[in-house]
Formats: sequence, C-alpha cells, structure tokens
Amino acid sequence: MTSTSASREHPPQFSPTSNPADSAPTHSGPSKCHQPTNPSHPHPLTHPQLPTHLSSSANAPPPAYDRPTDEEILQYEKAIKAAEVGDTPLIGDVTGFDGLLAEYALSPVFLSKAHNLSSTSTGIRTAKRDGNCFYRAFSFRLCELLHQHSDTPWAKAVVKRAEGTRGVLGEVGYDVGLLEDFWEVFEGVLRPVGEEGGQTEGGEGGETLLEKMRTEYVSDTIVCYLRLVTAAVLKKNRDLFEAFILDSYPSLDLFISSQVEPMNIEADQPHIVAIATALGVTVRIANLDPTLTDSSGTVNYHEIEPLEPLDVQEGKKEVVLLYRPGHYDVLYPRE
Repeated sequence: MTSTSASREHPPQFSPTSNPADSAPTHSGPSKCHQPTNPSHPHPLTHPQLPTHLSSSANAPPPAYDRPTDEEILQYEKAIKAAEVGDTPLIGDVTGFDGLLAEYALSPVFLSKAHNLSSTSTGIRTAKRDGNCFYRAFSFRLCELLHQHSDTPWAKAVVKRAEGTRGVLGEVGYDVGLLEDFWEVFEGVLRPVGEEGGQTEGGEGGETLLEKMRTEYVSDTIVCYLRLVTAAVLKKNRDLFEAFILDSYPSLDLFISSQVEPMNIEADQPHIVAIATALGVTVRIANLDPTLTDSSGTVNYHEIEPLEPLDVQEGKKEVVLLYRPGHYDVLYPRE
C-alpha cells in the first residue's frame, strides 16, 4: 500500500543474530534496530575548525583535528531529522478532523473522503511522521484496546500470543537473550496498571500508556521489537511471502534486512500481514487515497486478517488505522 523508502537517519546498529562485539555502527545505509539509550546530556557534534593559515612548507601535513565520534554523528543526524519532522509528539492527542480537512482543502477527492471520515469516525490520533508511524500507531491502539478490555478472553489471548513472540524469534535464529530487554519494555505496556507484568507508575491506564508511548526510549524500543517480530514471521513463512517480495527484491532476506529490520522505514502490506499474524489481531485500514469511489466520497477499508487467528469466538477487537500517502495514524470509528 505504500512504497518503502529509506530515511536519512541512521540509528546505532543492532544485529540480533550476531555477538555484541560484531554490532558496531556503520553508515552505509539504514541501520538495524538498537535499543535506544536515554542519555541525560547528549553530546553535540563537534565540527572541525578550519585552519587560520596555511603552512609555508609544501610538504607540511594537514592540521590535525579530532574526528567526531559515531555517537556525535548520530546525534547530529537525529537533530537534522527532528528539524524536518518538527517537534511533534511520537503519539498525539485525539483530535477532530479540522486539521485533515484543512490539509486537503485544495484537493476535491481527498476533501470529500475526509468529510466522509468525519461523519463515520469520532477522531484521529496522529503518529509522528518518521518512517515508524505504522508501528507506533498500531502498538498504541492495540495496547489501548488491551487496557480497555483487559478482562476479556480476547485481550488475554492477545497477551498470550505476544508472549510467544520470543519463541518465534528464537525459532528463526535471533538471539532471544539479547532481546529480553526489548520484550520487557513491550510487556510493560501490554497490561494496564495493577496487573502482573503491567505498568507500575501513576495515573489511569490510558493516561499512563500515552505518557509511556510518548517517551522515545519506550516507543522506539517497542517499534524495534515489533520490527524484529515482523521479520521473524516473514522468515517463518518464507514460501508464502516470497511470492509477494521477489518481484521487487532478489531475496526475502534482502527485503528483510533493508525494509523490515531497519528503523525509519515505512511499512507495506507484507509487514502488516506479518505483525497481524504474530499477535493474532485484525488490522482495518481506512485508505484515504485520490481514487474517487462515488459522489459521497466513500472511503475504502482494507481488512487484514492474521494467517493464524486467535482461538476466540466472541468479543474480538480490531486495530483501526488511517492511511494516507506515506503515513499511518490511529482512527476511532463510531461505535
């Protein structure tokens, strides 16, 4: 549904199948998942100073300067990216549709569909436009539903399926021991406050969830974990997914290493099918595109079912998202 493209941001690399000593950062392309750090005082990039004069000797070596560290370069690139996407939260508040209507005021087809959405939905919650928007929107809405329906068979089945993702990662060759911290962060938001394994600090479940998911460390760690789970499901079901991949990529492994594992890369339909399968949930996507379906601006929805559904007969919930070219947000349909 989207065309995947690489961001210019290169976070530190993490190769789950390698030893820690082999996971040094490189800058040849988008980097793989790495659990984010949260330094109190990040180091600014130190720019080399130009020499104030030239040496009179033709053979004199160029003046020496200290090369910026990899961490300083990454912080600098991160600052550039932050300036591009603006100082918006990773997950926004629920809003109405005025902003969407204003954004598409000059596009009759988009505007018609935006009006239709405003009549069939109560609001939207934005995710930051950083290439991770699908994973942020999906994980927030899923956890929100789990908190709201925590005592239902559906919620308990989803949490149990989520607990099994570590086994799937190990089955296809990822080092589960290295990913334990990633899982613990994800596990901490799956359950509401007070439940075993859930969050332990103040506020009601929804408020605390929003605060947590607005924290870069928590949100990026969850995004990274879900990317690796997505990759694991693709590898586990290689024969099925290769049929969708090989038209554009010479191998599934190359697709995973370039379009799934790296941060800041947009999600496409194979990614969504894989993560829906991993957690056993249905993902329903409102497609805000320039195709005019009828005079009333009806919005098409794509329903993506997991390949391995949960063994729950009633009370299943759907994660509903809004897609517009290159971006996903959370959508709240009217009941």
